[in-house]
Amino acid sequence: MTGTENSEQQLLDDPDGLAAAKKKERVKARWSLLRETLMGSKSSAKTNKYSMNSFAGFQVLDRKFIEDSGELSDLFARCPNLDEGQDGGALSSWDFVQNSYTCKEGRKIQFITREVKRLHQQSEQQLTSQSSMKSRVESLLSHRNHGVDNTGNVRVWDAEATLAGFLLSVLLCEEFDDLGYYYQETSEISKIIGLRSRIKNALFAHDECISTDGCAETCNVLELGAGQAGLAGLGLASATNSFDGLKPLKLVLTDGHPKCVENNRVCSSTIMPKRKDAVSIDSQLLLWDSSANGAEECERIVNECRKSSSLEESSDEGLFHLCLASDCVHFQEFHDGMFVTIARTLAVGGIALLCQPRRGSSLSNFMTLIDAVNSASVSSGDVPLFQMDLMEDFHPKVSKVHRSIATTSTCYDPNWHRPMLLVMTKLRSFDEDIDGRLARKFVKTYINVK
Repeated sequence: MTGTENSEQQLLDDPDGLAAAKKKERVKARWSLLRETLMGSKSSAKTNKYSMNSFAGFQVLDRKFIEDSGELSDLFARCPNLDEGQDGGALSSWDFVQNSYTCKEGRKIQFITREVKRLHQQSEQQLTSQSSMKSRVESLLSHRNHGVDNTGNVRVWDAEATLAGFLLSVLLCEEFDDLGYYYQETSEISKIIGLRSRIKNALFAHDECISTDGCAETCNVLELGAGQAGLAGLGLASATNSFDGLKPLKLVLTDGHPKCVENNRVCSSTIMPKRKDAVSIDSQLLLWDSSANGAEECERIVNECRKSSSLEESSDEGLFHLCLASDCVHFQEFHDGMFVTIARTLAVGGIALLCQPRRGSSLSNFMTLIDAVNSASVSSGDVPLFQMDLMEDFHPKVSKVHRSIATTSTCYDPNWHRPMLLVMTKLRSFDEDIDGRLARKFVKTYINVK
């Protein structure tokens, strides 16, 4: 047996060693990708099994790049919030994407977003320009300059499109005949059906939601970490033209990066409701911060929503009926900030929908944080802060694709690619001193251990 064969056999006999070797190989490959990206090399965009781009996604939302015949440029040029592009360039720095969801019955909801061109789509001149090099350096320093990473400006991640597709399937009242195939337990079927019903109740008007002056109660929706195109929130906003029974929608798209906030303002300008009062969209800068500064920012977001809904300002509980977030729990040092941001802004009885892959221990650690706060509440005689459910098979297309390629594709890793839906229902008021302090302490513990 040669030395190489002997080394390989040792790894096979030692699963921990094999895992460590694979991790070392992944890290080396990703550092190589990072270097190529920084240098503007098109080879960094090639399909690589260690790149997050290696898997094409579940395509729950149909997304197609569309050619600009001039009409789209004119449309975005008329947007009052138009900037000069991510790297100081013109509209040539952007792609236009047609997003659509078509249910089995044939009904469709669609909307257009403006998204930064991916590296492999840029010309050699764009890649080597001084402004492009400066933009890539700024991206690497984003956390230092803005307090948040630059991933939302890099691309639209598949979990965002998946959550958008799931929400549109609920609005379209799409019925899935094969739910029983994906759910082994009847209780799991009941959970997903119950969730879809609760989302519809939050979005659709009922007789009891109509006030004496004939005005319908507003549904307030907050998207956290919306990235550059806020697909989940904008998908809901675009649906207002397709349904007569929806409550007036107040949508607030938030992100911690100013470029994401700016582009969300541009994208939201293209949503043109048939009724003026059908939807109101705002785009705001919001960092997840568990400190007193973060509490002030959350109160500002909530009170601006109150003003637009002609409600009095208040320092009381949150106002949002739905809180949306996609692929946002992977940075574990921000778990406490994200947790308390949801708790501060969500109304009691409101639902937070977090769509993301497991990504190592990040998702399980976030769920452990929720459990820790809930357990402390119960121990002190209070009710839990959140009811929590994790749903793996929340949309048949995700389940079908996963089952068909889980053991056959070399580019697909369920740990990194398969989205889960974490559902958090707020059961009581958030206590800043008790719940917030416990969240900060708990996250510090497992971050230090890691």
